[in-house]
Amino acid sequence: MRMSMLNAGRQAKTELDRWWSDERPTAVALFLFAVRWTAWAVALFIVVLAVVPEANVRREPFLLLGTFAQNAAATLYLPFFRPRVRTLVQRSFGPAVDDILVLSLLDMMLALGVVFLSGGWDSPYYLFAVASLLVPSSILGLRSTVALTTAFVAAYTLVLATAGAGTDGPWHGRELNNFAVFLMMPYLVSIVVQFLSWQSRQLAAERETARRALEENLRLQEERQALAAEQERTRIAREIHDGVGQSVYMLSLGLEAAAESARDDDHVGEQLRRLVVLAKQTLLEVRHYIFDLKPLLEGEAGVTAAMRNQVREFTTVSGLPVALRVTGEEGTLPVALGTALYRIVQEAMANVYRHAGASEVRLSIAFEPETVTIEVRDDGTGIAPGRDPGRGLTQMRQRVEDLRGTVSIESEPGRGTVLRATLPRENRG
Repeated sequence: MRMSMLNAGRQAKTELDRWWSDERPTAVALFLFAVRWTAWAVALFIVVLAVVPEANVRREPFLLLGTFAQNAAATLYLPFFRPRVRTLVQRSFGPAVDDILVLSLLDMMLALGVVFLSGGWDSPYYLFAVASLLVPSSILGLRSTVALTTAFVAAYTLVLATAGAGTDGPWHGRELNNFAVFLMMPYLVSIVVQFLSWQSRQLAAERETARRALEENLRLQEERQALAAEQERTRIAREIHDGVGQSVYMLSLGLEAAAESARDDDHVGEQLRRLVVLAKQTLLEVRHYIFDLKPLLEGEAGVTAAMRNQVREFTTVSGLPVALRVTGEEGTLPVALGTALYRIVQEAMANVYRHAGASEVRLSIAFEPETVTIEVRDDGTGIAPGRDPGRGLTQMRQRVEDLRGTVSIESEPGRGTVLRATLPRENRG
């Protein structure tokens, strides 16, 4: 029970803390300060009309100006003065002390002091003093609020016994009924504030619950859409792999066999050999599209396994032997990094097949603690100076730069090409 009251107090305090943190003041804060200023306006009205004994207004207009300043300070504290005053309060009483509660208690004592200075009974500042209970009642739990209100009532009774006519005043004689009403008024105010604060917290909790439910529904909807898209991509990739890819592969085998049979016819053999090259290039393009639809297809445990499968598939399609060398521990790599490594190697070997005229390809992968380096080396014709790097190399460079890596190409005509890319294991950009 005690913990729930403390939590309720913290939530109510948070409601006050948001007085100027949002674009508009909260409804609770507006209500509390509106009531407080209304109580001061009642005191002003009573003083101006002079409907109380002379003893209750003999210190005017000083008390009226003082209570105005007190009200203004309480209203402006949160938006303007709190950062500096809070540091002073916490330095004096400890970091766990609630500065708003401390100043609210000080405000209440000052208000009771004003009642004392204005003659006690028949003071025009009674409602102003009761209004000082508003803020602490919205912060504290129910038991603490009742205890504070009881202390306020006791202090008010002491003020009546010592101010003005003191114990000879009418407040315990012919005005006993009014005195009982005055004693009950603080309890009614405190209970109403407690109820409004509780209701405000309930509404805030319901809005938060509804917001979280909406966010959860949106998240689940996005996950379902992503899952459906992934399943569709997987289906298309598998159909291309099992359908178009196999058909093009069988076509290339058939063309190779036809080219072998037409060795005696140079013209037909040359045409068939060109078709074989075209079919293999088409097959490599189909493999690219499959990877675009679903990177690192099922059955591949990681980047190393994916590279071995890619090398095996490339060798089968192109007929070029590829020597794969892996050093270091792969560990766990981000999906973006694994995808980039796969695509860089895929594009590099495709360029070797299309343009290099190589007889051998060497692929090295070095897993370091902070980086991963891949190197594709061929013994082909190399890249002529000034030659357009082509779309494939341009995309490769962009992919590496997006992951804050580096890429270099070393090539001499007739002496092959070395492509080297180094990427960080973690992208901190």
